[in-house]
Amino acid sequence: MVKVAALETEKRHNGYSSSLLQKNHSQRVRLTNDLDDLSTIQNAGRALVVCQRVLPREVQEWLNALDAESLPVGRFEVSPADFRSAAEKLLDGRGIPATVSRKFLIGDMIRLVQVFAKICQVERVDARIEKINTDSCWKFHRDNVKLRLLTTYRGPATEWVSAEHAEAALLAQRDFSGPIQKLSCGDIAIFKGNQAIKSDGVVHRSPLILGTGTSRLLLCLNTPQ
Repeated sequence: MVKVAALETEKRHNGYSSSLLQKNHSQRVRLTNDLDDLSTIQNAGRALVVCQRVLPREVQEWLNALDAESLPVGRFEVSPADFRSAAEKLLDGRGIPATVSRKFLIGDMIRLVQVFAKICQVERVDARIEKINTDSCWKFHRDNVKLRLLTTYRGPATEWVSAEHAEAALLAQRDFSGPIQKLSCGDIAIFKGNQAIKSDGVVHRSPLILGTGTSRLLLCLNTPQ
């Protein structure tokens, strides 16, 4: 049974060694299993907070089974209270039937919009729901925003590099051979961008998927410009 009312997560350390977890539980990067910890992105010197989670199995299987052509794509600037109607209209327009898993997906997005708006102390959020099947945003970069929330619901998730390798990654781009950290599908990450910490945000990129037949589904939240 999928519980829709609450944000269901499972604790995990997949994709990170125990030494990396210890190292990154630091001032700059925090890894957590607690959604409330996302607000610590506002701490001085912090550049990234990752809430690690695994979506309920039934929801993940439903998302993975959706026809790639029907994956929702949309962008809207809304208040948390108005997000549901915008998301419902978007999914209805893609012919995605009303199911328990769809209800969970929309409820999960609403919760993240609420959390992000509270952290940023804004009444409206710039929300993008994206289907990605190319090497979109493949370059290592820092975002030109104050704060950005990312979560991947389907497919491989965002990749990032630690501070000591940031400049090398920016310079080498596709030829970068240093260590790359990878978020997992379902993880929730909040990044500080250049408008908050100029030239010191976490360098990251979208995963390279062109030619693999993979289609990602991503939620991206920003403060309105």
